[in-house]
Amino acid sequence: MLVFWTVIAYCLIGIEIIIMISPFALYFYSVYGPVLQALAANPLTSWSTEFFLPHLVFPADPLIRGISLLQVLMVAGLLLFALAAIPLYYGRFTGKGVVARSFYGKIRHPQYLFLAVSGFGLMLYWPRFIILIMYITMLFVYYALARNEEWRMQQEQPEAYAHYMASTPMFLPGEPGGRLYRLFFGRIQPKWLGIVAAYCLTVTLAVLLAMGLRNYTVRTLPMVLAADSRLIVSVFPRPDSEILGVYQATLDSARVQEALQGREANAVYLLPGDFFLNALLTEEDRRFSDDMLERFPEILEWHQHRFSGGLGKFFRIFYNFVRSWGSVETDYEVERLIFMRVDDADGHPVAPAEIFKVGLKRRPVLLVDLEATSHAVRSVVITTDNHKWGLMPMPTF
Repeated sequence: MLVFWTVIAYCLIGIEIIIMISPFALYFYSVYGPVLQALAANPLTSWSTEFFLPHLVFPADPLIRGISLLQVLMVAGLLLFALAAIPLYYGRFTGKGVVARSFYGKIRHPQYLFLAVSGFGLMLYWPRFIILIMYITMLFVYYALARNEEWRMQQEQPEAYAHYMASTPMFLPGEPGGRLYRLFFGRIQPKWLGIVAAYCLTVTLAVLLAMGLRNYTVRTLPMVLAADSRLIVSVFPRPDSEILGVYQATLDSARVQEALQGREANAVYLLPGDFFLNALLTEEDRRFSDDMLERFPEILEWHQHRFSGGLGKFFRIFYNFVRSWGSVETDYEVERLIFMRVDDADGHPVAPAEIFKVGLKRRPVLLVDLEATSHAVRSVVITTDNHKWGLMPMPTF
């Protein structure tokens, strides 16, 4: 039963990105949301709701781009999982005994391996620390499930399955996992205690590696410090002079100066007005170009019902995300700047160098739309403190 609920928990947390854009988001966050908020509110656990790789911003760094490309494993793993099911269920339905053909001729548990591959890709797509921890947990759960299946098979077909186990590795050729376990934990008895020790060490090393990736990611973000000590973050790579030019044109507006009176902001996000991840920062709707609305008038109706469509909507967003890897979007009519206030646990604005530290509170305070070419101010909106999903911790880069 514990194994079952662990699997369910990982699946729900892992597909948060799918659920949050579906009609089930309200029900999902009514349960998962308080957990996220409780973790984020505690200084000891606030790091677990943070992201360790970019999801909102698209750095030009080759390492980050290379890691992002591995998100395709989410789909590839599921396809391989489905293919591995064919010989397994064919063998069971025909009663031909131990299945040792196709993938099962190379490893004993290809379906668990392919689920692990798919889960890895999903984790890279929505890389919260808590999802990383749940992913490692799932790998150990898969091991427990595989051992349980092997025990049952040994009861059903002792001789045939014993021969199969002796000639076929469990998950990977060469059994690297088993070798590492015997090297570092083989002397620990009973065995379950050794597995617990291996789990704790694996989680620790994975979190430390992810922390290193997070620090590296922050250093690669397309951002620049303005003369007024605000940190400006561009969601797409752009020259510093260009970023500062758009920002200065914004500050030159009397409307913006008036709106900023009494509203402290220490960070600014620069993005296209119709940026598809706009909702991660603010409740305000995207701003589509006049040309786009003229060609596709139905886009407003679609945008109004953007939380319908479930899984199909998710894959459309995934397509937009992948499409953005190879190019910098510059063909748009509106520059959008979202002024943010980033506070520490005591409610004080942090210094620019600390904007991306873990455990900080972030809220939008002002949204400004400019003409992309003339930089004339189109609109100035005083925002709420929320993004589209209220106060849920969302990616900040």
